[in-house]
Formats: sequence, structure tokens, C-alpha cells
Amino acid sequence: MKNSLLSALMVCSLTLTAVAAPALAFADSIDDQIEQQDQKINSLKGQQADAQSQIDSLEAEIETVSAKVASLEAKQVELGQEAEKLQDKIATLKLRIAKREEAIQKQARDVQVNGQSTNFIDAVLEADSLTDVIGRVQAMTTIVNANNDLVEQQKQDKQDVEDKVKENESKIQEVAANQAELSQQRDAIAAKQADLNVLKANLAAEQATAEKDKDDLNKKKQEAEAEKARILKEQQEAAAAQKAEEERQAAALKEAQEAAAQSTESTTENTTASTETATSSSSSNTSSSSNTSSSNSSSSSNAGSSNTGSSNSSSNNSGSNSSSNNDSTGSTSTGGGKDHSSSGNMYAWGQCTWYVKSRAPWVGTYWGNGAQWGASAAADGYTVNGTPAAGAVVVFAAGQSVGGVWTADPTYGHVAYVESYNPSNNTITISQGGMGFDSPGGPNTATLSASGYTYIHR
Repeated sequence: MKNSLLSALMVCSLTLTAVAAPALAFADSIDDQIEQQDQKINSLKGQQADAQSQIDSLEAEIETVSAKVASLEAKQVELGQEAEKLQDKIATLKLRIAKREEAIQKQARDVQVNGQSTNFIDAVLEADSLTDVIGRVQAMTTIVNANNDLVEQQKQDKQDVEDKVKENESKIQEVAANQAELSQQRDAIAAKQADLNVLKANLAAEQATAEKDKDDLNKKKQEAEAEKARILKEQQEAAAAQKAEEERQAAALKEAQEAAAQSTESTTENTTASTETATSSSSSNTSSSSNTSSSNSSSSSNAGSSNTGSSNSSSNNSGSNSSSNNDSTGSTSTGGGKDHSSSGNMYAWGQCTWYVKSRAPWVGTYWGNGAQWGASAAADGYTVNGTPAAGAVVVFAAGQSVGGVWTADPTYGHVAYVESYNPSNNTITISQGGMGFDSPGGPNTATLSASGYTYIHR
């Protein structure tokens, strides 16, 4: 029985393992994907670092250009102020030149009209003394020199005006050039700023995508780990349940075997007593009268024969025919057996014993492995022999061939239900279950020779 339960536990474990294997494989695949994504994320982080370095470089360049722009703007303001001052100087010089030009023109008119050169000679000639002459000459010289200075100053002022005009024009050109350079600098800054914004946007998009992919993989990883934990928990629970069932069935089997042993012992004692009584009665009848009529002798003989038949029947119940079926069960029984229909099916699902119990509820709940059913059925009072019949349970010994197609488990054997028997060709059609079939819960049918097997009859 323990072997049967251990087998059921192994089958259950194998089943759980078969179920768990795809999940575990999936979990391993997720781990591989997560590792690949981690590598991708690390690569993206490296790219992000490179991009950030480029961004820092652009920002530094922008700062440099901005400083140049600020300097140009300051210089432009300064040139504008100098241009204003120069315009004021030019206006003052033009006014001074205009006044001098007017004075020179007036003096020239006076000389021409009034003859001032003659007056100069007359003034010398009319002098009263040498001193007066000298004084008058000096005075006239001063006047002439003043006029000459006026003319030279006029020339100088005109030259200054021309120089200032040229200088102003140069300043204006310089301001215009600075303005053009400023415009170019601003365009360059705008272009670099646009490139920087595009780079930042692309970096942000890549980072967001990478983080999303990482989050998705982490979620899948959590789901896979949860599935692993669930499968392990189911395996542990199944193992605990199987262990509990093993202990319960072992206790029930022990109880059933003790009850069967007591029943067998009682049957043996009753059979022995009946045989002794029949023998004593026959001896008494024979010795009481030697002249008994033939009818009385016949009657005594029949009685003895009847007792003998009863003895044989008891002998069969206790296993006297076991020699003919020793290869399967080692036990034979005749007569009605104990009906176990109300006991429920305590065998493990997917086992051959579970299927036969579900197909024939009258079989015992604690008969053990398939190879043990013949002995257990005989102990319960069922007829066990080598005669095939529809509705019987066929027992295959450990390692026995099943129809020449496959072999029963070398330790646990096998059982099946006989659906029909064909005497013309001595074949049986059976239905069966078991983990080795496509449908463990059955029915799985087969037709095979009826010879060489043990049958349990209700």
C-alpha cells in the first residue's frame, strides 16, 4: 500500500514538475530578457553621458558667444556715443568756419572798397616821428598777422572738419560691421540653441523609452517570480497532501488487514470444526449397524459426500486454488464479497486503481497496489480465479505482459475492468486508467487474450 502511495506521490510530483517546467523556463527567459535590457540601459546611459558632455560643451560655447555679443553690444553703444560727440564737434567747427569765412570776406571787401593798403602807406608817411612810424608799423603788422592767423586757422579748421568727417564715416562703418557681426553671432547662437534643444528632446525621448522598457521587464520579472512561488507552493502543498493521504491510507489498510486476518482465522476455525463433525458422524453411522440396508448406506455416504463438498468449498475460500493462479495473486475465493460501494474512492486520481474503483464501486477502498488486489479481494470474500467474465476486475501481476503490448509496473502491477468477454476467440475487452495513457482518468480500452490473468468476480 505504501509503495502504491509513494508511486502516486511520484506521479503527482512528475505531473507538477511537467506543469512547472514551462513556467520555470519562461521565468528563465524573462531573466535573459532582463539581462539584455540591462545591457541596453547601460549602453543608453553611456550614450546619455556622451550627449550630456556635448550639451555641456555647447553650453560653454554659448556662454562664450554670449560674452562676445555682450562685448559687441557695449562697443556699439560706445561707438554710438562717440558718433554723437563727433557730430557735435563737426557742427561747432562748421559754425566757426562760417563766422570766420564771413569776417574774411568782409575784410576783403573793405580792402577792395576802401583801399586799406594805401592807408597803410599813408599812415607811415604821416607819422610825426620815427617812434610813431615804428608804432604804426607794428600796429599794422599785428593787424596783418592777425589776418594771416585767421586765414591759417580757417584752413586748419576746414582740415579738421574733413578729418572729423572721415573719422565719423569710419566709425559709422565700424558700427555697421559690428552690427553685422552681432547679427551673425546671434544667428549662430540661435542655431546652436536649436541643436541643443533637439539633442535634449531626443535624449529625453530615449531615456523615457528605456525606462518604460525597464519597467515593463521588471513587471514581467515580478510576475515570473510570483508564478515560480505559486508553483513551488503547489508542489509543497501536493507533497504534504500526498504524505497525509499516505499516512491515512496506511492506517486504514492496517485496520482492514487486521479485520481480514480475523475474518480468515474465524472462517478457518469454522471449517475445521465442520469437517471434524462430519467425520465423526460418518464413523458413528458405520459402526452402529453393519446390516444397514443399501438405502441407509447410500444415505450415509451422501451425507459424507455433502460434508466433503462443504469442506472443499471452505478450502477454496481459504485459498486452496491459489496454486492455479499463483502467478497473479496467490489467492482464490468463492462466494459473495463485502460491498464497498458506500466507502467512496480513496485512490489517487489518474491511477489504474482509481479508475477501476470508479468503474466498479463494489471493489475495496484499501486493497493496495494493483498486484495486491487478488489477495485483498479474496480476504474480503470475493471469488478470485482465472475465469474471464464481463463485469469482473482483471489483475495483472507485477511485470506481467498486458496483451503483449506493454508490461505492468514491475513493483505495483496493474488492474482493469472487463467490459466484455468473447468465448469464441477467448478475448476480453477492457477499460483502464493510468498516468501512462493519454487520458489518465480513462477510459482507455483494449482487446486482448483472456488467458493467463486473474479475475475478481462480484
